[in-house]
Amino acid sequence: MNYTKSDIKKITSLKQFLDLEMHKLLPNQDMMIKNHLNLVEYLESESPFFVLRKFKNYSNRGSNYSFENHSFTVSDNEPALWVFMETFNQFELDFSTLIENQRFPIAFAIKEGEKQGNIWKTIGRKHQEFAANGWKHCHIFQCSPLGVTINHKNDLKQRSLRLLSPLNHFPFFSPRKYKMPYDYGENKECIDYVIWWLYTNFYNDANKTYFKNFVEEQGFIIAIDEPKDIKIEYSIKNNQLSKTKKTDNIIVKTKATKKATKTSSKTNNMESNLESTCFKISQNWYGQGMIITVRFTNGRIFQYDHDEVYDNTILHYGNLDCWNKYGWFSNSRNIPQNCKPFVTEILN
Repeated sequence: MNYTKSDIKKITSLKQFLDLEMHKLLPNQDMMIKNHLNLVEYLESESPFFVLRKFKNYSNRGSNYSFENHSFTVSDNEPALWVFMETFNQFELDFSTLIENQRFPIAFAIKEGEKQGNIWKTIGRKHQEFAANGWKHCHIFQCSPLGVTINHKNDLKQRSLRLLSPLNHFPFFSPRKYKMPYDYGENKECIDYVIWWLYTNFYNDANKTYFKNFVEEQGFIIAIDEPKDIKIEYSIKNNQLSKTKKTDNIIVKTKATKKATKTSSKTNNMESNLESTCFKISQNWYGQGMIITVRFTNGRIFQYDHDEVYDNTILHYGNLDCWNKYGWFSNSRNIPQNCKPFVTEILN
């Protein structure tokens, strides 16, 4: 089942977006409930292996950790996205088999320093179309609340539930693709409205109780009255427009080129541009919003969004020896065939 592409429409409020788009963006609600209950059953079994979103002092994805003799590993958002998309594609999930056999990805890609302690065999993104089509995978409740430590086995269960349960997931426009005043998918008022809308307008009477129980177990009470609607504003980022903007068959560059600088974790969402003589994707460049212009020695010029190419090709390049050794892939002669759909040639 193909996941829909994000589309620029004249949507001006959160309610309008949810009413018009969300029913086709979420999995079948019966399958969502079924996979949620399957997950709960596994997490309440005698000796579950917990999967948590990485957090302070527990950041090596795929490594084996323990708390009071309870084993767990940590991940990025890949397991959550995988469960969401498998549920969307109408697959019932047996979490005991999936976790014991490590059948879903624990990470998009792991860094060199994480490899020594890695016990999890499945790495890489399976459902590339989700991000490629302009969506961000969001959580209703935070998987790793900032500054909150683990004090009890139930904390492991709750974090695993928040990471993997399809009841805790929803899509929204990706800040990578769209310019917005702020990230709506992370905003508390927006999420509160999404919870109310899901309970009131999405789940049928037979499934409302399951969703309500899940929400209340997280310490949240669903509003009786409709919360205040929220104005939303979004537009395609300039670097996305530059890939399709043409004049007399000449592709127009819409950004000036400057040297890329290292960014801190506080500024790593700011776009930076880099000019190079070779095509390259790198683990260290990921998440910095780089727009790269390549000038090959034969005179041909290409431009690409580093993270978009990375998202759509890492399943291949992440398995190469050069990636395992250096954490990057480069080509000084041409654009690899599998990358060409995501790269634009600049015509002189």
